[in-house]
Amino acid sequence: MASVPVSRKPSRKLRLHVFGSKLHKWLALFVGVQALLWMGTGAIMSFLKIEKVRSEHVITRQAETLDPALPGPRWLGDRQNLVALTTKSVAGRAVVQIERSDGSKTLHDPATGQKLSPLSRVDARAIARRAWTGPETLIASEMLIETPVGTEFGGPFPAWQVTFGDEDTTRIYIDASSGAILAARSDTWRFFDFVWGLHIMDWTERDRINSWWLLVFGIGGTIIALSGFVLLANRFPKLRRKKVRRPPAGPSA
Repeated sequence: MASVPVSRKPSRKLRLHVFGSKLHKWLALFVGVQALLWMGTGAIMSFLKIEKVRSEHVITRQAETLDPALPGPRWLGDRQNLVALTTKSVAGRAVVQIERSDGSKTLHDPATGQKLSPLSRVDARAIARRAWTGPETLIASEMLIETPVGTEFGGPFPAWQVTFGDEDTTRIYIDASSGAILAARSDTWRFFDFVWGLHIMDWTERDRINSWWLLVFGIGGTIIALSGFVLLANRFPKLRRKKVRRPPAGPSA
């Protein structure tokens, strides 16, 4: 009588291999969807021009000029190309800001019309102190700049760079003409900026999402993700084609 084969329990190594294979398969499906979306949308965004996305090719954002005959302060002499006359507070005192169509801004004393811009170092420190809301700290330094500072600030100029003595080395940039805070940067921002540059593959400017590097890798990644889904589908038992069993060949006549 033929002996009945005894079924053996799969070894731990085999069970671990099967478990790892299933885990890899389902994780690949879950993560692959997002990878496909990331690569595909990245490729699409690389094709689009940011100017067209912002409708800058069909819409002008240039401000309208005021009527020269419009009543204004008596001390205001040149009324041509005026865009706005604004009374605001700068470093705790009231000033009049004059903005012209060329984008220039100047601050003046409301009573006398004395020109107050570019702002002094004392004014820049006062603006910075009033803007600070974090833990108590001192101002480490201040500097008037007229050229871009790496990728963290590109204008307008002139501007005051005020550095605080906090642990994150926070720096703010103040428009020397209007007193407006243009940007705030820190070590955390610089780290994020570095990571963002790696993400969009722009290692110098950090703002170009239309580089050929990103486009090529985006298309390549999309192809890889799609091909991975095809390979993954072939690994699912239910999707495999059942093999047709042929009857054994009979003895030859």
